Amino acid sequence: MRRRVAGDGEHADRLLAAARACWGNGPGGAGCVVAEAYDEDLRVVARTLTVARVVCGLLQARLAVLTRPEWMPLARAFGAAQEPRPEAPPVALVTSRAEPAVPREIPVVHVHGTGTLQAYALFPDQGPCSLQDELPARIGAFFERHVWPHRELIRPGAERVAWRARSGYQVRTDTERRQLRHQGCARLGLDADRPTIAVLGHAPERDAELFGVTAALAAADERANWLFTDPVPAGGHPRIRCVGGTLSTTMLWSMADAGVAFGDSDLPAFGIPVIQAGWSAGGACGATHVPGSPEEHRRLLEEAVARHAKGESLLGPEQRERARLWMWLRRCGADVPTQLLAHWEQGTDYARTLAVNLRHVEPGADPLQGAVRRMWERREPLLTRFDFHDQGALACLGNAR
Repeated sequence: MRRRVAGDGEHADRLLAAARACWGNGPGGAGCVVAEAYDEDLRVVARTLTVARVVCGLLQARLAVLTRPEWMPLARAFGAAQEPRPEAPPVALVTSRAEPAVPREIPVVHVHGTGTLQAYALFPDQGPCSLQDELPARIGAFFERHVWPHRELIRPGAERVAWRARSGYQVRTDTERRQLRHQGCARLGLDADRPTIAVLGHAPERDAELFGVTAALAAADERANWLFTDPVPAGGHPRIRCVGGTLSTTMLWSMADAGVAFGDSDLPAFGIPVIQAGWSAGGACGATHVPGSPEEHRRLLEEAVARHAKGESLLGPEQRERARLWMWLRRCGADVPTQLLAHWEQGTDYARTLAVNLRHVEPGADPLQGAVRRMWERREPLLTRFDFHDQGALACLGNAR
């Protein structure tokens, strides 16, 4: 426990005492909620245990924790039952490492992200239950129902989120971008007059097919430059460069005319179109081009090269707005502020801050309780900061311009 509390061993006992005082007397129902907490980062473990305890209170169920031995003192402080594996089938699973392709027969809450608290949820009574197959469509439906129709109200907040998110991209004007583009191409020995396609990190065990299609087209293509953040058998091709870790965000974004993403990407929010080649929770929100087959993926790549060679773009204005709204939902609308946790950016001070929070909070009155109840009762695919069904809450977005 001491070795892993964000490097601050002197705060371990204080955190355990504060957690026991806040969470120690847990529900004692017949069912149980299983929390999987195998991460090495206290911030992830604390989030997982906290959400699991709130779900326990909602369902009147016991808490069973599957974790590393060093986290068991913290799990017991959160009221975990003394059973390594529950005998009765669990009523829910809370995890930070859900296998994306594994179907589930019980509700699954996937704790993820940075901020204060973000989580996705899948409920099997809605149909097949796997993160990979079902979550993007359910988030996309939520987006179309609750976000896109209110884009006028949300737009100022989305612009603020975008302004904060671009802190790593230090370019203010198109002139600066063109200058950096020419500098980057000169540094890498590339022709700055050709369109440049950036291929962003993939998982070899999951994305091999479309990554292979991308690499093959790049090797055969004579019209574009290609920047790969992962190693690729370039074979000495004069227009392929592996740039993982060698280019800053500012330089990479300035050079890229289009991107091929194998995960979530903010590029469309900043005017750079993306072909979504890998899994993304927001893949159905309309911000990216999502190929349905290797053939369609190749067609989209060829279209991106052809259009950008003519000075056009694969990105439409609606896609850019959808990208900003999805970024707002991910970083703000679906990030729940709660005193039951400390903010991710507390970093090495996390244990001390969390202990202070837990000594002074009233769990039953915390906003997280209402957010989890709302998600559970409505079978929504993600936690939300406020009630999207509440017209008054939506009106407040417009009044905050």
